[in-house]
Amino acid sequence: MRYIYPQILDSLFIESLRYVDYIYLQKHKGEKELRPQYALSLERYKYSYDWTEVYKYFKRMWNQIKIAVLLYFLSLLPFIGALVYPVASAYALIRSIGYKPAITVGVLMYITPGTKPFAMVFLETLLSSRALMRELLEPYFGRINFEDKEKRKWFREREGILFGFSIGFYPLVRLPLIGMLFYGVAQAAAAFVLIKTTDPPPPPHLISTYKLDYHYKDPREKKHKGQ
Repeated sequence: MRYIYPQILDSLFIESLRYVDYIYLQKHKGEKELRPQYALSLERYKYSYDWTEVYKYFKRMWNQIKIAVLLYFLSLLPFIGALVYPVASAYALIRSIGYKPAITVGVLMYITPGTKPFAMVFLETLLSSRALMRELLEPYFGRINFEDKEKRKWFREREGILFGFSIGFYPLVRLPLIGMLFYGVAQAAAAFVLIKTTDPPPPPHLISTYKLDYHYKDPREKKHKGQ
């Protein structure tokens, strides 16, 4: 549905942005130097969609399948097989939760007997939750066209908060029958995550100066710090 008929999810995303903007304006009514409205800023850009995104989607899926198959056969090797999933899980977690927590998870997986099935499911959940987050933010990236390198940098700088969001929704969207309902909820909630992690885009002719800050710096915060 995301790549065949994206208009429904895109509209849900924009309406969620519009609602967050409305709440923000109501909360700070009468104040000056407020942030620009995110929905209006993003709607200045036309949602562009082409089949290269479908190709990239299947390419990412194919890469995940190759990694899963490779890890499975490596885990069957004597001596080093028991290390495969703990090491892979720790490596996948490093950028999201930091070195020490990630290594702790890997060590616990290694020293706890009978954790291989759990480690397989855990690693698959990690990779799939990242893919889910990428899909939920497609209404944004469908308008703000970053190069692949810039897009990877965007995700790396926000990986912790994006991981925490997507890992919570991934089990829910996998539920039979009602999974699509939770996907819609996740799509709407992703708009709030975007607002908290990225500045509203400038007018289209200034897109080259767009800063990929961690989150919008409210001018009132600077004012309070200076007082």
